[in-house]
Amino acid sequence: MSSESEAACRPDAAAEKQLPAFLDESLLQYILDENLPDDPIEVDSFTAAIATKPGDNYSSDVYRIVVHYNGSKVIPLVAKIMSEDPTVKEFGQRIGAFMKEVYTCRNLLPIFSQIVSRGSTRIKFGAHCVYATRDPADTVVFQDLNALGYRMPDRTRGGLDLAHCELIMRKIGLFHAASMVYVARGPMERQLFTYQYSHGMVQPRDNVSNNPGLKMFANGLDTFLEVSAGWPELKREIWTKLKALRLTYAKRCAQCLLTERHDQPEVTFRVLNHGDLWTNNMMFRYEDAADEGTVSDVLFVDYQLGSYGSPGLDLVYCLHNCPQFEVRESSTDRLLRLYHESLCEGLSNGGYKQSFPTFEDVLKEYERHEFIGLVSGLSMLPIILMERTDEVELTMGNLVGGEQAVKIRNIQYQGKQYRQSVIPILERFHVKGLLD
Repeated sequence: MSSESEAACRPDAAAEKQLPAFLDESLLQYILDENLPDDPIEVDSFTAAIATKPGDNYSSDVYRIVVHYNGSKVIPLVAKIMSEDPTVKEFGQRIGAFMKEVYTCRNLLPIFSQIVSRGSTRIKFGAHCVYATRDPADTVVFQDLNALGYRMPDRTRGGLDLAHCELIMRKIGLFHAASMVYVARGPMERQLFTYQYSHGMVQPRDNVSNNPGLKMFANGLDTFLEVSAGWPELKREIWTKLKALRLTYAKRCAQCLLTERHDQPEVTFRVLNHGDLWTNNMMFRYEDAADEGTVSDVLFVDYQLGSYGSPGLDLVYCLHNCPQFEVRESSTDRLLRLYHESLCEGLSNGGYKQSFPTFEDVLKEYERHEFIGLVSGLSMLPIILMERTDEVELTMGNLVGGEQAVKIRNIQYQGKQYRQSVIPILERFHVKGLLD
């Protein structure tokens, strides 16, 4: 390894995280040999640095690696190494997060792209996966989307504007359509989705004792009740109903996140959901890198929670977590219509032979999972809109329990942007009877 690479990997070169020793020059040589088989490869050196800011990723450490090879050539990569935090690791293993992401990125995304693409325009859904291993740690290496002009938006800026949200709806509509065409190919494809993608972050019989996500959601309601007790803009009737909801909240959270719900009629149409469509799992490209008004494309990352079920899972989660306050309040119907148009376009491009879902079907599935919007308002938006701070370390473990969790939640729920956003959500859910 060159001295340049050694310096990049020393703890004092990147105080936040140190690149694991197994991700060395010989492994990078192997990765390039596998992905560039037509050319003799000799790695000259590489540099590595942590790729995400604290609070941008809770389940893994992400490194940006630049490999110099064959004298003058360069290839940028991103290595995602799953967290060794016991809570995160055990949860990830139980829901099959690693295997799901690797299979989706390696096998499904190229097929999905082929299904919906027409002519010279190639629709892309995510980064190309160049390597994956479970030894000595769950690790996935991707092409670096940042080098292709994509970047993650700042989650602390109050959400995404309408142009960004429209791109998301177009792209997830095509993704869902591709999954429907794929499943319609035959019983093997349907069986794959039914079994390998039978659940996202919640499985039947999960509760706060065995699912850290549900525990985080329950903690969110408790904190909200404590912090908002004196808010003059929050109707007392709503606060009282939320307090009464504590007894069944975790159970209802679990129910709304399940792919199969036996308490409701049959799902109108099924798709492969991304499962975690929030701002930090998206990367956008701009025609002018300095002007966010020129946003032109979006790709999704972190395909660990994919599930085969109602599209309402992705739609409700995304449209409560991603948009700016004004967009969420005024443009949800417009965005759902755009999603439906894109879904039908993708089905048409893929030669789907069955009847297309109607817009009324989309609304029905959105409403089926609308309680996810309450979960987002009480437990996700505080995280998403939290201002960056050096006071606490943002990890999944600290979000779930302990002194740090209490401190983090108090910072989150006192935020001005959060307070402005959550009140209309609660009032809307109160009118619909979802707090009862």
